[in-house]
Amino acid sequence: MRGFLQTLLAFVTGVVAAVMWLERQTGPERPRPAPEPPSAPASEPERVVEEVVVPDPEQAARIEALEAELAEQRTLRTEAPGDSHPGVDAIRAARMRALELERQLSQNNVDGGRRWFEIEAPAVEGLIDAVAEHLPRVALRVQADGVDAVGLWRALGAMQEYAEASGGAWFEFDGDFAGWCRESGHPHALDPDQVGVDEGRPEFGVEVRVNRSGRMVVPSYVEVGALRLYWVDDVGGETGRMHVVGLG
Repeated sequence: MRGFLQTLLAFVTGVVAAVMWLERQTGPERPRPAPEPPSAPASEPERVVEEVVVPDPEQAARIEALEAELAEQRTLRTEAPGDSHPGVDAIRAARMRALELERQLSQNNVDGGRRWFEIEAPAVEGLIDAVAEHLPRVALRVQADGVDAVGLWRALGAMQEYAEASGGAWFEFDGDFAGWCRESGHPHALDPDQVGVDEGRPEFGVEVRVNRSGRMVVPSYVEVGALRLYWVDDVGGETGRMHVVGLG
């Protein structure tokens, strides 16, 4: 009996195995799972390449030479108090050379800003910013409507040059603005006939550092077209500036 059961079990197992084999051979093929795509490599951060500016040794040498010559021009002095004045021609030549040196320095020095005479005369709406940037020794306290832009810019630039030059030695200049325009020989000095004194002695508001009352009589003016530009010379005072306080 036991042998019969073992034989029957072996027969059934064989039949099941044969049926399963037959199904695999005749049945549809089971879909295989698609392989996972390979993971993309992590992107590297973009490298930032900093531009390295290599200084030009020839340009640096030119700037150094120009600065040395300009410093020498600015420190010229007579040898002794008894020596004769160098004269208008010598002053004019020295100033022209100094001006040319400043132009060359401005062109060679990347960090150097342009001088006032190297830019176009600004319009009225940009005048205050232009004065602050290019004419640090000039204070503009009036609204310059109706004034010729070129003539006004030349007048303000002349005041800047005078303020820079004023200092008591022959090269800087020892005198007032009218005398500077008349005697200095500076290429940006105004025509002396443009500078005058108003006999009516008009009064204008001024900075309290110029006059503690905030007002003062200001007779000095510069003609710009048909208008008069009234100014106060405080170059030797607390502000160290030329103040334009009136227009009429």
